[in-house]
Amino acid sequence: MRFRLTSWSILHVCCAALMATTGACSADTVESGPPATVAEAAKVLDLATFPLVKGAEKLNHRHLAGLSYNAPGTVKEVFEFQRKQLTEQKWKELPGSYISDQAASAAFARNGFSVSVSVSPSGDDGAVSVTIINHGNIQLSKLSIPAGVKPFYGGPVNASYITETPVEKTSEECRKLLLEQGWQPYGAAGDVQFFKQNAIRLSARVSSAPAQGGKTVIDYSTLLMSRDLVAPADTEGLQYTDTPAQLFFDTKATQQDVVNFYQQTLAKADWEATTENLIKIDFKELMIFRNPQEDMLTLELTDVDGKTRVLLKFQSAAEIAELDRLVKADAERKKLEKNKPLPKLALALPADARDVEQTKTRIEFKIATGKAKALVESWRKQFAKDGWHEQVATLEDLAGAISFEKGQQSISVIYQDTKILPAEITVSAHGVELQRAAEKK
Repeated sequence: MRFRLTSWSILHVCCAALMATTGACSADTVESGPPATVAEAAKVLDLATFPLVKGAEKLNHRHLAGLSYNAPGTVKEVFEFQRKQLTEQKWKELPGSYISDQAASAAFARNGFSVSVSVSPSGDDGAVSVTIINHGNIQLSKLSIPAGVKPFYGGPVNASYITETPVEKTSEECRKLLLEQGWQPYGAAGDVQFFKQNAIRLSARVSSAPAQGGKTVIDYSTLLMSRDLVAPADTEGLQYTDTPAQLFFDTKATQQDVVNFYQQTLAKADWEATTENLIKIDFKELMIFRNPQEDMLTLELTDVDGKTRVLLKFQSAAEIAELDRLVKADAERKKLEKNKPLPKLALALPADARDVEQTKTRIEFKIATGKAKALVESWRKQFAKDGWHEQVATLEDLAGAISFEKGQQSISVIYQDTKILPAEITVSAHGVELQRAAEKK
């Protein structure tokens, strides 16, 4: 669920289908409550462990707050699987579900949380695309709105209002009211302002209403964040993604100001910096934080055009352990490969070969003038017969080079034959040990 680019479109696909049938259905069907933390949300539903349809493939993302994948089957069959899983977990299906052969969508509620499910053809024969999004536990109808606005349309996962007030003034008023309600600025994209409280991200879109005589429409929607990554108030171009779990923004604040903010803010949540000062690696300054659960936050700072560019990356203890396992496994594999005997390749040298110098991966020798090209041509035929694939070949009377590959193995041959001095030939190998076969007469 890469919310930076795709959440808005996914959300509106779900909402459009739901609104088509719910009409005036509001978010009042969802109980009110303070914005959930990551830990609170995980107790209600963790989509990282949600059951998948048999044969599921092309797993786009799978984490606490969102799930997206392709699966074999029809729209109705696969939708029924999602419905069954949620209802068995005590989720209540809200009014307005839409189910057809071409698309299916529905919203479910439990403990104040709302979840949207959509299933549609994937484009591959006999397969569909599944998207499940946790929208958090915010009762949208309770969010602050400017005076004089009227309900426009809504559904279980969004609330919209319309007003005669111009877009810019309405946007400023919405921002002021949401800040007063405790929502913290969390970036913007076009006509959408983002805010957050705990692990809930609120989208406030204010735009000119189409086909409404120039009126202004306000559209509120929320999404659960898989990780609660905080940011200072003064940011530019802030972008949050769930996969990977990270936060990116620019700020006019100095690097030290950013460090002070995160040291003070993260300490309240039991995060502790592993070093007192930033560590310089290439052109970046780094600071790592760990919590009692052994999760890790990596703060990367870079100076760009007089501003501080910030990247905050989260890695769980399980993810770190898996990375360690993969690194150790790769090191062990390389060690075994290094100590593993190389396969052998017997190379027949002519009877008159002299000044032979040989190692496991290289053979050099001389033969009578005028014989080099013919010898290499004979090897060329033999290598092709033995399954080697020719890569490069330049064979002339006075000099030449040719190379072959087979899997991870490679052979190259170069020669010089001036017709004056004895011809010189060099054979080099990678991934295979060269041996001298019976002499060729």
